[in-house]
Amino acid sequence: MEEAVIQCPCGRKIKDPHEYKLIYLRKGAMEIDILCPNDACYLKELGYIKFEINNDQIKFKKAEFYPPFVTWNSSRIGFEKTREILKEHLKTLIKEVIDWDQIRKQAKEK
Repeated sequence: MEEAVIQCPCGRKIKDPHEYKLIYLRKGAMEIDILCPNDACYLKELGYIKFEINNDQIKFKKAEFYPPFVTWNSSRIGFEKTREILKEHLKTLIKEVIDWDQIRKQAKEK
């Protein structure tokens, strides 16, 4: 079995959640896309984070990685290890990486 590091099917290893690229294009849908850090990746989008804003308060709704990304890693390092690592990646993205003040400001501008 390979080392327990998340990897995109394009081959890019993602050891730290800070490596993902995040893009907030779908402002109406209040969704942040999680992208592979490899600019040449053929998958590009690996997952998303949905939220809502009520009375200037951000409420997290849902976050997940897409099945091809999850399945690829599950076949490499096992389902439980993949689930554990990706869950931590999502937590870190939500709590540390995303600048929620900036998101709030951009949402007002839409």
